[in-house]
Amino acid sequence: MSRATSPSRRRTELIFHVARVKGIRWAPLSGQALRSRLAHMERRCKALTRAGCAHGVDVKRLKKRWRQFEVRIQRNKRVQAALKGCYARYLEFVYRTTKWEKIGFESYEADIARGTPRVLCCWHSRLAMTPYLRDWDDHRLTVMASEHADAQIAVASVEARGIDVILIATSGDKSGPLKAAIRALSKGSSLGITVDGPFGPREEAKSGALVIAGMAGVQAAPCSFAVKRCIRLKTWDRFVVPLPFSKGVLAVGDGFTPPKTMTHDEMREARKRLTGLIADLTRTCDDRVAE
Repeated sequence: MSRATSPSRRRTELIFHVARVKGIRWAPLSGQALRSRLAHMERRCKALTRAGCAHGVDVKRLKKRWRQFEVRIQRNKRVQAALKGCYARYLEFVYRTTKWEKIGFESYEADIARGTPRVLCCWHSRLAMTPYLRDWDDHRLTVMASEHADAQIAVASVEARGIDVILIATSGDKSGPLKAAIRALSKGSSLGITVDGPFGPREEAKSGALVIAGMAGVQAAPCSFAVKRCIRLKTWDRFVVPLPFSKGVLAVGDGFTPPKTMTHDEMREARKRLTGLIADLTRTCDDRVAE
């Protein structure tokens, strides 16, 4: 059993803790000055204790301050514009300095030649280079993106490639974006969706892409990329940030056309099938760059 610490001992430890934080040097102080300083610090410590703080690191307060800073950044139009520009230029630089290999595009290009679009599905972590799957001059691509400020930074690189964007509100009615997506497909534009976004679960396909593909009567098909040199962020999706002067793979796979209406069990099986297709294609990309 550990011995209980007396209040006086705790107070003494707190005093010396504050002294360390303040960087106080004891040696030059005389006895009277030392006693005066100790008395002052003890009063200060009591006040801090009553306030619920020991003059150390208040984690909750730091998190609150950091969140306030993030919100200020998100609401600052100049900062957001700078971040968008930097992100778009950086990805363009990565694309131009990377030796790319493309796999699985024959079937997709044949569909494009026939005027048949696809719903291209990828993981949120593999979003960065998907706008660079091909040049979109002869075939339109429309992507669905969140209205959240963080997502708008990524949207900048998409718009720089001449890709259309359908914004989705983080809460509220989603019928408007759904109708816009089906309308884009009916006009011959392919549709890009991160099927596990915007907040996960990681690498598990949700039903949105399947519903849209079923209603439009087109394929829900996987797409992905991989680079040999990259950084994985410590975010919920383990977002892949590609580095320049590397070797990379851009890939599109064949998918399936889901039924227009599905039961709960059929939807679960369709989600599982789509998850497997994207996972297999991503694994193939990773294996190719590792060779």
